Amino acid sequence: TGTRASPSDYRREDGSDFPGTEHPSMQALRTGLPVKDVVMGVAVPGRDLAWILVSAIPLVKQGVVQGVHASFEDITQRVVLSRELQRQARTDDLTGVANRRNVLQRLGQEHERMQRHRGLHGCVLALDLDHFKAVNDRWGHPAGDAVLVHVAHLMQQAVRGLDIVGRTGGEEFVVLLPDTRLDEARHLGERLREHLAGSPLAWGGHSIVVTVSLGLSELSPDDSSADAALLRADQALYEAKAAGRNCLRVRAGRELTRL
Repeated sequence: TGTRASPSDYRREDGSDFPGTEHPSMQALRTGLPVKDVVMGVAVPGRDLAWILVSAIPLVKQGVVQGVHASFEDITQRVVLSRELQRQARTDDLTGVANRRNVLQRLGQEHERMQRHRGLHGCVLALDLDHFKAVNDRWGHPAGDAVLVHVAHLMQQAVRGLDIVGRTGGEEFVVLLPDTRLDEARHLGERLREHLAGSPLAWGGHSIVVTVSLGLSELSPDDSSADAALLRADQALYEAKAAGRNCLRVRAGRELTRL
């Protein structure tokens, strides 16, 4: 007996509440069956969640559950390390945005969602920093790295919470725009381009102006794979570079729209 913690004191691995009625001890009492190796997060005042591995074995006498023997193992370090490894597998080390593998995975998931639910819309933006080699040549690679971090931060500021910003190459980025029509994505892309051009990086007493070329394409459930939309966005990006850079081009299906 004793004071029972409220449901909000316990967490599942996905961060949701772990109701007290689902605690392994309560399940063992209710069912008379052992419950093994349940991961629970426990709220600890003044620190992050502590993670424990809980097992409960009912104590049965003459067919009646008399009590429960519960065991607890502190696995906080294990959980924290596992989550950090998962984060590293998904994240670009330099900029903190999604890495190429993560972007392609999310793009594939969005393509599958659109195939299951016809009528949804989505777009993908491919971006390339203009004359990035000149930044490295003039200011050095530390400045180049700072520019990449700066751009990634500005992009995350400019997009919505549901959008996915990723770095797919040296100075190449992608933005996945779920639930977005082509005209909405076009406006967002132009707003992003203007935001980047108007937000130079302060470096060593100087301002490094950064512009980007952008290619935009719609996702289509009729594409054989999600890669098709990314290929169209890349093709539109090459058109933007050929047009003089610091501009956006759109490729929807086989048609190229110039802005």
